[in-house]
Amino acid sequence: MKIRPSKRYTGLLVMILAAWSMLQLPGCGARKPYAIGNLDQIIVFADSLDWVEYKDGLESHFGKIYRMPLDEKEYLLEWRPAHKFDEFATHKNIMFLSRLDSRATISARVNRLLSDEVKAGINSGDFFYIPQYDTYALDQYVVFLVAPDKDGMIQRLYDEGELVYDNFRESYYKRLEELLFLRYEKTQLSEYIETYFPFTLRIQADFDLLDESVENRYIWLRRFRPDRNLAVYWEPLTDSTKINMEWMIKARNALGKRIWEGDEVVVEETSAERVQFARRPALRMEGTWRNPTHWVGGPFRSTAFVDREQGLVFLVDISVHAVNQRKKPYLDQLDVMAHTFQTKTAAKAEVASD
Repeated sequence: MKIRPSKRYTGLLVMILAAWSMLQLPGCGARKPYAIGNLDQIIVFADSLDWVEYKDGLESHFGKIYRMPLDEKEYLLEWRPAHKFDEFATHKNIMFLSRLDSRATISARVNRLLSDEVKAGINSGDFFYIPQYDTYALDQYVVFLVAPDKDGMIQRLYDEGELVYDNFRESYYKRLEELLFLRYEKTQLSEYIETYFPFTLRIQADFDLLDESVENRYIWLRRFRPDRNLAVYWEPLTDSTKINMEWMIKARNALGKRIWEGDEVVVEETSAERVQFARRPALRMEGTWRNPTHWVGGPFRSTAFVDREQGLVFLVDISVHAVNQRKKPYLDQLDVMAHTFQTKTAAKAEVASD
C-alpha cells in the first residue's frame, strides 16, 4: 500500500505502514471482475451536502478546460450518492471524500476503515490522500481524500489537490498504454519504419501507413471511427534552425497542405510550452486545426525537437476529427503512441545496453 503524505511532509515517510488497515478488501479467494467504465471518468462518493462545497476545488484540478475546438474537461467528475455504491464499485476510477468529524454515510464508511494512527496523522496534517489499486476490481484506481473537517477539506483541495491530480494522471496514462498495446500491435509495420526511416515507433492495432515519402521526409499513420492521425516530419538541422512556434505552425501547415488537403493551424486557439520528449528538450504546441475547404476541424498536438546525433529536426504531430464525440480521450491515445517514438540512434543505444 502506498501512503501519500501532504506536500509539507513529502520528505517524511512516516513508519506506520503496518498500522494502516485502510480497506476492508474483498476476500483473497474471491475473483475480482475487471473494472468497467471510461478511463477518463471518475466516480466521486462524498456526502451530498459536502459535495456542493467540495466540487469547485476538485474541478479546479481535474476539470481543466481544453479546446477541441469546443471546450472539453480533462477528466469527468461524476458524483454518486452513497446508496449507489454497489452499482458503481467496479468502475475504473473511484474517489472518496470524507471528514473525520462527520457521521454522514460516506464519511462514516471511510472512518470505519481508518486506524487510530491514521486518524491522528490526518488531524495533524501529515496525511490527506491515499491511492489504492485494484481495490474492488482489476485495473482500478481508488483514492481516499480525508480531512479533519469540512473547512480543512476545502482548503486542502485547493492547496494539495494537484498532488492528487498528478497521481491520478500517472495512473491514467500507465493504464492507457497497457490497454492500447495489451493484445496486438503492428510490429511488422514498426520494423518497416525502423528500417527505412530515422526513427522507431510502436504502432497500435488498426492504424495503417497511408502515406510516406523519404524525399519529402514524412510518414502518415491513420485510423478511422473516429478519424485519428499521427504524422512524423523531419528536416536537416542547420545553423539557422530555430524551433519556435512560428516554425512549428509553418511546418504543420505545409504538412497539412501536402497530405491533409489543406488543414491549417487556428493560431488564436493554439499555444506552446517547453516539455521533455524522447529524452530531449522539446517544444509542444497544442490547439485546433481547421480545413477551410471541407469545413471540418478538431484538436491537435505537435512536438518538435532536435536530434543532434543524426543532424535532424523532428516534428511529431497527432490530430483527431470526431464529430459529436468527446475528443480528448482519442487525443490521449494518440499521445501514448507518439511517446513511444525514439530516434534511431537512441533505439540502437537502448538495444546495445540490453
